[in-house]
Amino acid sequence: MSVPPTFGLRIPPCRSATEVAECVHRAETAGFDIAWLPDSQFIWRDVWATLAMAATTTSTIKLGTCVTNFETRHPSVTAAAAATLDELAPGRVILGVGTGDSSIKPLGLKPTRLGHMRDHLETTRALLAGEAVAYDGRSMRLDAPPNGDVPIYLAANAPKALALAGELCDGVIFLAGFRPELLEATLGRVSAGAMCGGRSLAELDVCVGTICHVTDDSREAAQLVRPYVVAMAQTGGADALRKAGIEIDPPRVVAGIYPDLSHAKDWDAASRAAEGWVDDETALRFADAYCLIGPADACVERLRVAAKAGATSFYVRHVSSYTLPDDVLQAFGADVIPRFREGE
Repeated sequence: MSVPPTFGLRIPPCRSATEVAECVHRAETAGFDIAWLPDSQFIWRDVWATLAMAATTTSTIKLGTCVTNFETRHPSVTAAAAATLDELAPGRVILGVGTGDSSIKPLGLKPTRLGHMRDHLETTRALLAGEAVAYDGRSMRLDAPPNGDVPIYLAANAPKALALAGELCDGVIFLAGFRPELLEATLGRVSAGAMCGGRSLAELDVCVGTICHVTDDSREAAQLVRPYVVAMAQTGGADALRKAGIEIDPPRVVAGIYPDLSHAKDWDAASRAAEGWVDDETALRFADAYCLIGPADACVERLRVAAKAGATSFYVRHVSSYTLPDDVLQAFGADVIPRFREGE
């Protein structure tokens, strides 16, 4: 019998560490398997300190970064942080990494290049395994590596990054949507990478990331996702948008939105600004292809389609970066997830 898909909830550290830890506890009680906390120093509290607090208030839910990066967090620093968290929550830590976004752009830094990502992943893996790594001619190791494995996940969407995740990582987190043909194309790239690493796709956790909101109001759905359509076009997602029949060419930066469209502090203002490129029809086309937005039964059906296509876990999130995800926690924890699991 196949293992049923797991569910992770994005919980931004947007309130005090105590309040965020309480939200992680609520997610655990509601049946979520993973609490994913993002890392961005100008937007949120420190991710590792907040995860440490969450470790003391929970007992079963896994605790992951989704995602941190190797530009503001050196691989050795990241490995030490993950090892320390594993002392507080043994066997419950997941290290999710990516190339960097809102944490590095305001500093004028560039996203991690693929070759450097490979090196950083291999270095971090070695340090977490208690192995020595050479730095400036010296052999260095963590004094207190974890007793067990800390799985490493890579957030990836580009073909070469997906292959790298398949080759080196324990899991991959991606935005591929819920159409079988889109998922199959993405999984094919991950599988090819896994074969290069001498293993199969079945050895990885395949995590589909998505924006979630249960509603019967199509205009509300359009208003929620409109900024993401523009943001996706701004950050190299033009090809993915074309697969959903969307062609837009927005500027690199939309003026007046802080800090950017996908993390806008004023979501209504971001949605109004995005109207210049994304009308309601286009927004709904995006929601249909890439999101879990709509009536609960429609969300359940999309989850089943994705699981059948090969998804082994789901990373669900609400649109706001400045509020805790209690709406998604309630709607999915009390309704969507139980209904999905009943039909397995």
